[in-house]
Amino acid sequence: MLNRDDLIIKLLEAGLEEKQALLIIDLATQPPAKASEIGKRLGISRMDAYNSLKKLQEKGLIKATLDKPIRFFGMTINEVFKQIIRTKEMDLRRLNENLDSLTKSNNLPIISDVSIADEDSFSVLKDRHAILATVESMIAESEKHVWLLLGRWGILHLLRSGAMDALTDSLNRGVEVKLVICVDEKTIRFYDQLDDRIEVRHHPEFNLCGVFIDNEVGIQYVQTEDTPTGRGKDDTAILMESEMLLSAQSELLKIQWNAAHSYSSAKAKMIDGMMTEPLKLTLGDGSFYERFKESMKMGIVQQTNAVLTKGGITVVDENIPQSNTLSALGINTNQLFQDVGIRIGQELAVKLQHIGDDKIFWANIKTEWEDLGMGQIEFDNLPPKMITVNDGNACDGRPQAGGMFCNMDESVIAGIVKERHGKSVNLNKRECSTSEEMSCCYEIAIND
Repeated sequence: MLNRDDLIIKLLEAGLEEKQALLIIDLATQPPAKASEIGKRLGISRMDAYNSLKKLQEKGLIKATLDKPIRFFGMTINEVFKQIIRTKEMDLRRLNENLDSLTKSNNLPIISDVSIADEDSFSVLKDRHAILATVESMIAESEKHVWLLLGRWGILHLLRSGAMDALTDSLNRGVEVKLVICVDEKTIRFYDQLDDRIEVRHHPEFNLCGVFIDNEVGIQYVQTEDTPTGRGKDDTAILMESEMLLSAQSELLKIQWNAAHSYSSAKAKMIDGMMTEPLKLTLGDGSFYERFKESMKMGIVQQTNAVLTKGGITVVDENIPQSNTLSALGINTNQLFQDVGIRIGQELAVKLQHIGDDKIFWANIKTEWEDLGMGQIEFDNLPPKMITVNDGNACDGRPQAGGMFCNMDESVIAGIVKERHGKSVNLNKRECSTSEEMSCCYEIAIND
C-alpha cells in the first residue's frame, strides 16, 4: 500500500512543491474548509495557505466553492495526476508547434553559423530529469557502442525515463550496448527485464553513474542523491565532448569491464543462494562436499537419548539404513540429495563459464572430480553424449548404505550438464562392488 511519504515523492516528481503536495493530500481526505482551517491543520499561516491554494486552483488540481468565505476542497489523487498529465501534454504540444513553426520559417531573427571546432567542450547538467533527457538524446544518436555505468541504483532512474526506448532502438540498429553495474537484492529483478542483447557485468565495489557514446560524447555524474527513490533535484553531471578525455575513459571502461563478474554469476550467488566455490568452499577443514558427507553420516549414526517415532509408533530397529532413517523422519532423501547435487553442479559450471572451449571446461571438471575422490570421469566425445564415472566411492565401499550420496554425485553431473549445455540426463546403469579395486561405476546419458 502506498504510504504518505511515497505519495509526496510522486507528487514532487510530477513538478509540485512540497507544500502543494501536502495540501493536495490533506484536501483529498478532508471536507471543504477555509484557508485558515487548512493552514492550521498543516501548521502554515493563513495567507501562505491561501496563496498556495489559489495556485493549485489555477492549475485545476483543487476546487473552491462560490460562497463567501471561500472554502477549498480536493479531488482524488488519481484525478490530480490525470490533470497534471493533461496539462503537461498540452505544454508539450505547444512546444512542438513552436518548434515546427520555427523550422518552417524563412525569417528567423537569428541565423546561427554552423562551424566545426576541435575544441574540447564541457558543460554542467543539473536535475535528474534534465540529465536523463540528455542521456536519451545521446543514446538516440549513437552509432557504434553505448557504455552505461549504473552503479547501485542507476537502473531505477533509467527505467523511469525514455532512455530505455532509445536504447532498444539503438540495439535494433546494431549498436553494441554494455552495462557495468553493482547489482543489489532490491534491483536484481529489473535487470532480468532488460533486452537479452544488452551485455551486463557486475562489480561489487562499483558505484559510478554515467553514459559514454562512440568515444565522442559522455556524461559523468558528480553528485547523486543517496535516496534511490528521490526526485534527484540536486543531481549534477558533466557533459563532455573531448576526444582525448573520452579516449582515456574508454580504456578505463575496458579495464573495469574485464574486472567485473558476469551478471548470471552475481544473480546465482545472490538470488539462488548458490555457493561461489561449491566444491572447494571450506567449512573448517576440507571441502564443502567432503564436510557435508561426513556431517550427514555423523548425524545419522550417532547414538542419542531421543526416541525415534513414526506415526506415533516407536521405531525399534537399530540397524535402519541411513536413507530409511531419514525417511522415517519424513524426509525424501532421494529428492533432497538430488537437489543438493544439482545446485553444486550448476554453480560449478557457472564458476567455469568463462571457459569457452568444451575440452578445457571438461578437463577442469575431471580434475576437480578426481581431487575430491569422487572417481574418474570418462567422456565419449565433446560435448559429451555419454559420461562414465569409475571408482565413484560415494558409499565409502558400503553400497548398501550409500544410496543417498550416490544420488548426490550423479546429480552434480546433471547440474553441470544442465547449466553448461541446457540438457537433461538419464542414469543408464550402476554397478556397485565391495572390492578395493572398484566401489562404484555408473553411466549417464545426456538427452538431446
